[in-house]
Amino acid sequence: MIVKQNKMDKRVNYTTNLETIFASASSMGISAIKTIRISGKESGKILKLLTKKHLPKPRYHSLKKIYDIKNLSLIDKAVIVWLPGPKTYTGEDMVEFHIHGGNAVLEHLIKNLSFMKNVRLAKPGEFTKRAFINNKMDLLKAEAVMDLINAETETQKKIAMQQIEGKLSEIFNNWNNRLTKMLAHYEAQIDFPEDGIPKKVENKVIKEINTLRNELKVFLSDNRDGEIIRNGIEIVIIGAPNVGKSTLINQLARRDVALTSHVPGTTRDIIDIKLNISNIPVIFFDTAGIKKRTQNLIEKKGILKAREKMKKSDLKLLLIDATKKINSSSLELIDNKTIIVINKIDKVNEKKLFSKINELNKLSVKKKITISVSALKGFGINKLLKKIENFIKKKYSNFLSGEPVIIKSRHRSAIKECMGYMNNINNKKNPELNAEELRLAVQSIGEITGKFDFEQLLDIVFKDFCIGK
Repeated sequence: MIVKQNKMDKRVNYTTNLETIFASASSMGISAIKTIRISGKESGKILKLLTKKHLPKPRYHSLKKIYDIKNLSLIDKAVIVWLPGPKTYTGEDMVEFHIHGGNAVLEHLIKNLSFMKNVRLAKPGEFTKRAFINNKMDLLKAEAVMDLINAETETQKKIAMQQIEGKLSEIFNNWNNRLTKMLAHYEAQIDFPEDGIPKKVENKVIKEINTLRNELKVFLSDNRDGEIIRNGIEIVIIGAPNVGKSTLINQLARRDVALTSHVPGTTRDIIDIKLNISNIPVIFFDTAGIKKRTQNLIEKKGILKAREKMKKSDLKLLLIDATKKINSSSLELIDNKTIIVINKIDKVNEKKLFSKINELNKLSVKKKITISVSALKGFGINKLLKKIENFIKKKYSNFLSGEPVIIKSRHRSAIKECMGYMNNINNKKNPELNAEELRLAVQSIGEITGKFDFEQLLDIVFKDFCIGK
């Protein structure tokens, strides 16, 4: 059997010849304490150089003085942790310096580290990259580390933690193992054509391929809910000029983020704000007023941008002016992802408001969610937010149930690619062609986790088919 070496299977011992890296693990600015992390084979040597002492007891906090390596002046008195590999975050020897959080102390220590041979400042994400290379985590978990750092809501944090705990990895690894086992059957048929594979076994393999293909299809039929919630649900505020869109976004933000004026067409570019609605990230977009005709070229571009944003949005808030007649341009914007918001209710009496609602009902939009607010005074804003919350919970109920879903377009592309290869497999083809399709399918799924090892295939072939007997 000819076994192809996969490009992704090059992680073992990769970091042994790399430079030692360091970086601040704390945010910029002055703080009580800052943490400097070091990773690499020179970590222990660096620690001894800076403290002028032997290495402390591993994995214990030690209070040590750290000195300038050139003039022996005192840099700081710091808490130090010595972490010999491989049982570390990166899999390498590591050191943590917990220093006082002033910029002068930080700069002095970084300057000393920069002087050292084969030691350099880490690139963004390099500690986690080394953890992946050293098999401390797969690509899914590595991606989740950054998602956890960037999480702004409880839901985003849960998504990241679910991925770090390996729930998605379990699914993809299961698919990978099943595909590899199917591939082993075809590889055996290629290597031992005189023995062949019983028809019963071949039919079982084809059946398993169809079963797995259906599982992939179900996984892809999620309407991109995971990706949408991970990145933030996009809600675009639309309507005719001077209907109060910018006033509404200012009210939602509780500060002036958009310029407001009684002059129509003030908003030309898209303005956005982020809110946390029941632990779900939501991005609101203020857009230019929609109208059929304008001679102003800048206003035309603003309207075009607004229409493009509408197409990509997850929900639309269509503002209707309670003081004016409803125009046809606004009604054309209504679809199944629209909430109608009657604004400026502070400027009309109850009778006129009911008249406006009845007018909307007569225009065949009574099945749409309608709510009345005053963006200027803040009346009805909490009810509007509750309507949005209910819409989100209903639309994304499957995702919010906690079941693992796709959260990155990279994963979705790889699964689609895998399905494409599986669709090409049938029992009428010769084993070589089916084996190649399965080999590519295994590689596609392996690209998600970063694992793809043909040694695994050899193990299955030896176990199941007694090669070499």
